[in-house]
Amino acid sequence: MANYVVDPREREKLYDGIRRECDVTFDAGMYLELGMTTPQKNILKILFENYIIKTLESYYMMEFEREEFLIKYRDKILHLPNRTPNGAFYPKVENIKEYNKIQSFVNDILVDTKLVDQFDSFDLATVRIVDGKITDMDSRSSATSRLHSDAWAGHAGDAILTIGVLGDETTSLEFNKIIGKVLPAFFETQEDYAGGLKTFENHDHITNLEFDTITIFDHACLHRTLKGNGGLRVSLDVGLKLKSSAGLKKTKNNGRKMSRIEIEDVLKIGKETFVEATETLEECYNRFKNDKYDGVPTSYIHDTIKIG
Repeated sequence: MANYVVDPREREKLYDGIRRECDVTFDAGMYLELGMTTPQKNILKILFENYIIKTLESYYMMEFEREEFLIKYRDKILHLPNRTPNGAFYPKVENIKEYNKIQSFVNDILVDTKLVDQFDSFDLATVRIVDGKITDMDSRSSATSRLHSDAWAGHAGDAILTIGVLGDETTSLEFNKIIGKVLPAFFETQEDYAGGLKTFENHDHITNLEFDTITIFDHACLHRTLKGNGGLRVSLDVGLKLKSSAGLKKTKNNGRKMSRIEIEDVLKIGKETFVEATETLEECYNRFKNDKYDGVPTSYIHDTIKIG
């Protein structure tokens, strides 16, 4: 039976199944990279482009050119109501068809790479559009430009899978390995990211995000968005729990409220079943127009969707 593993050094062993069964191209213990085929890369780019363009056209009621759209329409993209300050770009009624195609293809990638065989569960994909320019939002205690673990925001699984898909590669992600003494509270949900920084002694840099690559990093892997006054970066995140682990045991209930979906049900999305949105872009705007975003993020992909 899988156990709760809180020692960061022991957590590296949780990924032995991926090392054994999947094509790992880079291994840093709690951080792994896997390659993608050229067709996978190209199709994912087209699906992401369609998702963003559809959202722009639906909200602004105008046509948008596709060439260099992340540069030409930067400001309009950043002011879309379904994008959070940390870049999460959620599906709404207007773009839900495009989102279903993304989730369906992400499922195909996980099956083709045999990663799905190593997961006890995995979450719906979150598309993320991150601004490369530093703004007032980066001073927030929960800004992703601060060093953090997603466990501090409430994740109770084991890791995050991410893929850099489109945009400016200088708007990157930095990954770090914690070293020295680590307190048991490290994996707890934190009141803010500053509190989490008090739960470990030190860290070493591993690498930065490699685009067009499947990256899996454990919740013991500290990371942050790197902003060098660059352009938009578009990526996807998938939270996951391994078969080799019981996940993270939480004693606090604050943070994100995430629903567990059976793998077989996620794999049907876009083929036999479809994700449905319960909120329009306009309704989303009205819900968050007065939000100061001054706490640890609690919004999540499940908030305004259901699986039909």
